[in-house]
Amino acid sequence: MEFTFSPAWWHANYGMDFGEDFWRDPVARTERDMRQRRLLFERFGDVRMGEEHPRPRPNIEAYGHRFMAAFWGCNIVFLPDQSPGAEVLPDARVRMENLEVPDPGASPVAKRALGEAHLLRKRYGSCYGGFNTGGPLNNAVSVFGQEMLVACLTDPELAKSVLRKMGEALLMVDDRVTRPINRDDPGSPRMDGGLANCQAAMISPQTYSEVVFPVDRWYREQFHGRWNLHHCGVFHPYAETYRLLRPSRIDVGRGTDYRVTRRAFPHTPISIEIHPLDLAGKTQEEVDDLIARTVEEAGPLELVVRLWVAEAGVEMPDQSVRDFVTAPARILG
Repeated sequence: MEFTFSPAWWHANYGMDFGEDFWRDPVARTERDMRQRRLLFERFGDVRMGEEHPRPRPNIEAYGHRFMAAFWGCNIVFLPDQSPGAEVLPDARVRMENLEVPDPGASPVAKRALGEAHLLRKRYGSCYGGFNTGGPLNNAVSVFGQEMLVACLTDPELAKSVLRKMGEALLMVDDRVTRPINRDDPGSPRMDGGLANCQAAMISPQTYSEVVFPVDRWYREQFHGRWNLHHCGVFHPYAETYRLLRPSRIDVGRGTDYRVTRRAFPHTPISIEIHPLDLAGKTQEEVDDLIARTVEEAGPLELVVRLWVAEAGVEMPDQSVRDFVTAPARILG
């Protein structure tokens, strides 16, 4: 059972500011992360949340989940109570038609990441070079907005070209940023990886299969170890196509038919996102019923590896948090 809170929750409850100064200071990010885990322990330690003595987890997430958008040249917007956002590039169609993958060696975003890693390693003794890079479609929509979705319908060859270059950029960043920071040999085969496909729910399963899937399959073939597929929308209409990606684990979102998904993936561990609105203000009995029904439909039990609430906001009562994370103990006895 995993529960995370949005910047708005931290801002409202503890006055934390998530503006540009915070994100651009790698030490401040690391210290804030430790403080957050300690505060969660003080608030929810009775239900085993947080950490009494958190250790540093230095990383290079200077742009939140918008590293790749920044790498492509998008302006990143910082707000005091929100995660960073990316502004779509102007003249998107023209840029899509003339797209070239940036050189990480000349990228100020990549150089910043490598510099932060050096600073953090000197201060803390280590630094993790991995971060949420999304996937080809996620990045294309972040960079080009609705023009990318229009291209998927009206100019599939252009869309495929853009997606392929988005995938190439992901691999280049992995080779030139992530792997060197993690001290992995860039020449060795890529092992564990994954694909975040949050934007796939914005196109039909048929369009996904015909336009996006060929690039996703190529991208999947670049990895030889465990591979996670994240689709935080309604998953089951895409399940038959997703099977061909051979994921080691799948993440699915609200509205998914878990029984249909399980039939498509009978042996695959599944992680299920529970929407905050399905918990806030509910009675303990209602929460227990939701969790029990979800696990039953997505079972067998040993293959339901995580139930998680992402980015809960200020509307989430503390009691609902406690009811969620303690539900298995009541359900399983």
